[in-house]
Amino acid sequence: MAVSTITHNRPYLMAGCLFLFCSPVLVGLIGVILPSVGFFPAFGEGGFSWAPARRFISTPGLSSAILLSFFTGITATVLALFFSFVVLATCAENRLMRYLRRLLGPLISVPHSTVAIGMLFLLTPSGWLMRLVSPNLTGFDRPPLFAWFPDPYGMSLILGLLAKEIPFLIIVGMTTLATLPTTRLIRAGVSLGYGRAACWLFLILPLVYRHIRLPLAAVLVYGLSVVDMALLLAPTLPPPLAVLIFQTIDHSDLLTRLSVSFGACLQLAVVILAILLWQMGEIIISHLFRHFRNSGYRLLIADRLLPILAAIGLLPMVLAVLGFLAILLWSIAGSWFFPAAMPNSFTMQHWVSAVDMIPLLGNSVLLAFSATGLALIVVMAVCELTPRQFHHKNRLSGWLHLPLYLPLLVPQISFLFGLQILFSWQRLDGTWVALIWVHALFILPYIWLILRPAFDFCDPRFDQVAATLGKNAYYRFFHIKLPLLAYPLAISIFIGVSVSIALYVPTLLIGAGRVNTVTLEAVIRATGGSRSQAGIAAILQMLIPMIVYITVQVWLYIRFRKFSAMQDMMA
Repeated sequence: MAVSTITHNRPYLMAGCLFLFCSPVLVGLIGVILPSVGFFPAFGEGGFSWAPARRFISTPGLSSAILLSFFTGITATVLALFFSFVVLATCAENRLMRYLRRLLGPLISVPHSTVAIGMLFLLTPSGWLMRLVSPNLTGFDRPPLFAWFPDPYGMSLILGLLAKEIPFLIIVGMTTLATLPTTRLIRAGVSLGYGRAACWLFLILPLVYRHIRLPLAAVLVYGLSVVDMALLLAPTLPPPLAVLIFQTIDHSDLLTRLSVSFGACLQLAVVILAILLWQMGEIIISHLFRHFRNSGYRLLIADRLLPILAAIGLLPMVLAVLGFLAILLWSIAGSWFFPAAMPNSFTMQHWVSAVDMIPLLGNSVLLAFSATGLALIVVMAVCELTPRQFHHKNRLSGWLHLPLYLPLLVPQISFLFGLQILFSWQRLDGTWVALIWVHALFILPYIWLILRPAFDFCDPRFDQVAATLGKNAYYRFFHIKLPLLAYPLAISIFIGVSVSIALYVPTLLIGAGRVNTVTLEAVIRATGGSRSQAGIAAILQMLIPMIVYITVQVWLYIRFRKFSAMQDMMA
């Protein structure tokens, strides 16, 4: 397993491993492209035809669904980038950054569907927020008839996406800032008469943005093709394109799957067009930045606006936390009539139904840890079998890493539907093997982003000293390198479990309804009528990543409590 055991063909071994593991994305795309042009021998369609395209294009409200997807996805990404940058500029050089880091860790582990359920319980006309201000401030003694949440314009979905994407981009930005001379750049700019906002805008943002383009692209793709959050927060007439496709998948007419395949290809085209538009926007904005920078704009007035804008940027996260409290209240509410601010009575009777969800909880835990373990093994094997010089000096490394990020850069609905068709053809749909493999596919990019730099920065002299003492490769890997990588490994497990628990579309399509999880149950109950039952499912859904997060933090503290450098890293 050690690097010294393999001296030849390492790049090819790495390429073969990664392409083999990530081949489901390419296979899934083929599985939707061929049916979209009428070729599907299993259904008796052996020729090529534009009939599936014509049938899907004739879907009522298709153009509105596409425009809604563009609006919500691009708007949420732009706002998430703007507010995350404002928060970083406001908090980067004070103690708030350390506290913010501790708070954002648990927040990013909460599934999107749980955030959406909390938003529903908080912001609907009969939600907790309206109850807190009624009737004293609103005069309402019953829920208002007009519905602003969810709204017909997609603003509710944008708010839900911001509650998840802003903390994610802040965490990514913090990681990038740790590698930059931020303080020195700001001092240099201030000494030349520029305001703090101008220093961040002209000096630091270009450097940070260069490193977060890939995570930002993943945010854009997810916002354009999200399903679980859109089912709860997006308008229904028409819904976003991904939801429109998703609702047609289980149609009783099997030939409808051909037109749905064209819809999946259309979703991919929408994402590609959005990425091209984003790149055009990058060029325009970069020219504007260059003009303002060369013109000597100091932006001193903007310094006063930074705290206000940062507070606005933190608002979606505050609403998400309040939504979690609303979920907890509804799960133990006996009776709660509008406009009472708190339940009239409390009961644990609703939690009796939680006993029925224990098998679902077990499925979620088994699936999450199995997929995370598989992804960890693959990433560690590739990192150990390929030397650091290859990743830093070889131009081919960027191309060989590309398959890792395909699950994040390709809409889930665009390749999972094709993968489902192929799995059904081979009678693999609904099996644990297929589901674990697909979950590991989505976990792999996150673990790679954490462990690859950790392996690169691991001091090779420890391994060399152990080798001179006669220790074999396996001993050096398990007793020296792995303990040195304990912190990134623990964080990788936490991130992997969180990603797996949050996966909705892959679990539903590849699981074929035979492997049920708490995430599927939470979305089903949230679209039903019982808030108490939906609240219980949502709590169980975020319970798993929270327990893993606490366990990881406690173990790291106990393991490294005597090492001040590790304590600073964990802080």
